[in-house]
Amino acid sequence: ERFEVLEATKYSFDCGSGRWEQHRLTLRLTTEPFAEGGMRLCYRCREISEDGWEVDKVVKRIKPHSGLDPTVNYHEAMTQMVAESYAQDFNKACCQAGLPNRIAFLPVSVIKLDGYQEPLCLEPYLDGDYVKHSDNAGHRETDDETAAAFSYFSYIVSGAQLVVCDIQGVGTFYTDPQIHTADGQGFGAGNLGAEGIRRFLHSHRHSLLSEQLGLPSPDEGLSDEELARKIQALEREDAARGNAAAMVTLIPGLSLTFSTMTTQYSECASQYNEGFTAIAKMFGKCA
Repeated sequence: ERFEVLEATKYSFDCGSGRWEQHRLTLRLTTEPFAEGGMRLCYRCREISEDGWEVDKVVKRIKPHSGLDPTVNYHEAMTQMVAESYAQDFNKACCQAGLPNRIAFLPVSVIKLDGYQEPLCLEPYLDGDYVKHSDNAGHRETDDETAAAFSYFSYIVSGAQLVVCDIQGVGTFYTDPQIHTADGQGFGAGNLGAEGIRRFLHSHRHSLLSEQLGLPSPDEGLSDEELARKIQALEREDAARGNAAAMVTLIPGLSLTFSTMTTQYSECASQYNEGFTAIAKMFGKCA
């Protein structure tokens, strides 16, 4: 692989102050992607510290012809910050209950290479088997109890105002989550609002871990007949899952005209600061 040495500005969101912090950095960046998803290209990268140490990272770029505005990377970075905040609360709850379960979301920053205006995402490189546990459309790919319980935990402790979903990563180190909010505001185009939350709850199965954490069952109040219908529907979905295509993150209205939906994200960074801070205060996750 051929690496180019490049200078860049790194933007990291500070949850406490509700502001983006800027730092200069030097990168070794490959010229060709080593992997790609439905909407992004992934490039190997090494962040070079002032004392010469190099840390393996990944730079993620929105595909040029995907129809998705690259400035949604600001939302991606902030989404991951909120998800990590809930992950810390989840870990504390597990610790208090005497449970060994622990998770973490990778720290994500936005970078701009000198001479280029396009924002990119920068995050640590995860080595290992990458597993997608769920998407943002209410589908489950695995029966991983920790991933599912965390998503439901985020829904309960936020007062039913949001759910962190689209859980994926290596082991219990997760990346690229999506967040649905009750009012559909914030967190980028993957936020399907109340409909996204409804889809998540429809497919959620209350587990022993959820019980051990003291989380109320979403089936409380259902009659025997209603519960039987739900179980039958879930069984049909499980059977269909074996024949389903690979899951992708659902982006409503993604098409050649998608840019008309995302112009709201491209005005200036202050809008991200103000919008995210308001959401964070609503959910009580930041000072």
